[in-house]
Amino acid sequence: MEPVELIKECRSGIVQISLENERECLGSGTAFLVKGGIVTNSHILRSIPFDTFVIRFGNGKNNDFENEIRLSSENCMDAIVAESSENEKDFVFFSISKPEFNGRHIFELSDSSSLSVGEQILFMGYPFGSPYLTAHIGYVSSLHQNNGVEVIQIDGSVNSGNSGGPLIDLKTGKVAGIVTRAETGLLREQFDRLLQALKDNKRILQRQQQGGVRMSIGGIDPIGAIRDSQVSMEQIVIQLRRSANVGIGFAFSVQYVKDEISRLQK
Repeated sequence: MEPVELIKECRSGIVQISLENERECLGSGTAFLVKGGIVTNSHILRSIPFDTFVIRFGNGKNNDFENEIRLSSENCMDAIVAESSENEKDFVFFSISKPEFNGRHIFELSDSSSLSVGEQILFMGYPFGSPYLTAHIGYVSSLHQNNGVEVIQIDGSVNSGNSGGPLIDLKTGKVAGIVTRAETGLLREQFDRLLQALKDNKRILQRQQQGGVRMSIGGIDPIGAIRDSQVSMEQIVIQLRRSANVGIGFAFSVQYVKDEISRLQK
């Protein structure tokens, strides 16, 4: 099937998910509809504490969403029927049925055995929390195993927010993998530690201000000034990490999800 026709056919089955705390969006990703529920990455769900799990369907016309489903964190966790951690196969399958799913595309699952190095592949999602569903054509650059897990390396523009989206075989229109992350060319652990240090510093300074510590040098509160600089540095680091895309992404074979769903639905 031609990519344009395939995108038109299946786009209604791709959703944006976001994690909120007191109505503030803390993180987002992509998911897709399958028989019996929704599939996305485990690492999206487990990365930060949240009070509300939000599912949105884009309308493809503007920055509005057609439908929004809001689940408490407790109801979200109760809906999980199969999961594998980020360090293994990085998927989570929610058994969810909502009226908003009616009439939408339901993806069929395949596996990476249908793919060959050098062939084109389609992946879709909501990068950077954008309200616009994006579609990308990439190439399978490598098929290999990592700790016993089938990994599909993608030569394509995978960005933050694409995580959890479907990697679609253009020959069959079926999902062969779940996009799990992008290669940034950065030292990920060092950036994570730097971000954590900035957040810790911000909390310490905030506690000092709340505890009544007041200083003034030339009419300037140095604690407040340092805290503001930590906030600015945190945003710079986040934006730097987000924009450091070297055009390489990774997906895990969806065979593991397919096996779990088959087992659960017997």
